[in-house]
Amino acid sequence: MALAPDTVAAIAQRLAEHAGLELPAWVVDARAAARIALLACSPSEYVALIDSVRGAGELSELIEAVRVGESRLFRHRSQIEVLADVVAPALRARGRRTVRVWSAGCAAGEEPYTLAIVLSRALPDCAISITATDVSADALAQAQTATYPRAALQHVPEPYRDRFVSDGDVVRVAPELAALVKFERANLLDGAAPRGCDVVWCRNVLIYFTAEARRRVVDRLVGAAVPGGFVFVGYSESLRDVAELDGMRASDAVYYVRREPEAPRRARPPTLPVPVPVPIGDRRSAPIALPEDRTPPPIVFAPKPPADDAIDLRGHPAAARVTAELSARFAQPGLRSLTIDLDGADLLGDDLAPVLRRARAAARAAGIALVVRATRPGARRWLSRHGLDEEAA
Repeated sequence: MALAPDTVAAIAQRLAEHAGLELPAWVVDARAAARIALLACSPSEYVALIDSVRGAGELSELIEAVRVGESRLFRHRSQIEVLADVVAPALRARGRRTVRVWSAGCAAGEEPYTLAIVLSRALPDCAISITATDVSADALAQAQTATYPRAALQHVPEPYRDRFVSDGDVVRVAPELAALVKFERANLLDGAAPRGCDVVWCRNVLIYFTAEARRRVVDRLVGAAVPGGFVFVGYSESLRDVAELDGMRASDAVYYVRREPEAPRRARPPTLPVPVPVPIGDRRSAPIALPEDRTPPPIVFAPKPPADDAIDLRGHPAAARVTAELSARFAQPGLRSLTIDLDGADLLGDDLAPVLRRARAAARAAGIALVVRATRPGARRWLSRHGLDEEAA
């Protein structure tokens, strides 16, 4: 049974105040209705409960129910390749012997274990230390087992599969790699953040925060990175407005580098090699020499797009390709509005729905007007089936 709009609004407000979450109304409605049915109370009683001191436990249960914990091993391959082909060589060139990483919003551990596997192979002479945090106690309990269904291996590239130990119907991360990851329960809004990190990894988390909460979380992420440190967020979670970061691009992946502090100019500055991003798959080094008191110039997104842009979906659009296209558009400076036209698509798969849902959330956070255009009956029915028709043109 659907909850009344004012009940959904009251519950959503409590989630925003307590955890900084800004969730679609349908998510709040569905998850809260399930909790209300489980407790056998009325909607008004439930709102009063989570608004009281005695309801703190139930509020935590609700946050657990609405949290976004989708993840998998070696997810978002283009960024994983940047980690191996760009980040690792850069850290090696800096002479790093210890590499610190923060995996924020780590869910059931797939991402921090992926980082451990890739970095340990790319930097065999470095001590890798990964702090993985999440607000969910259940997710962390699962993560600490380092155990996943055997089917999870299908997403792992063949060269890395020897980093897992088979055990019947499950696979386990090799113990020496699992030991590189330390899990902690922490709320990104007010929990203690690691410091001095070479890599900060926080994907598909920011889009669910309110604008004010997002600002606070971004400050924590940036503050955790050392000058020259690398920051990775989701494809639709642009940090182009953060003054302390330079946007970079390698192939289809976008990432950010924390700017070095300005150094006083020397009379005769020495030069040193500085690695620059190279195309994914090309593992040849491409060093350039720059004065020591200058930082490498960021790769500028070019050409500059119009302030109003559009994406026309044709045929049977694959979710991965739409994700990559949206990533490129959201990362461009100066974008004010983006229209996604569904009318040219012959077949819209169910896996495209979460892509559009994340894109809408990211557009709101970035102040971009996102319009999903659908005039054909089939496209309109697809939007309605997935709860995406409220803002469709």
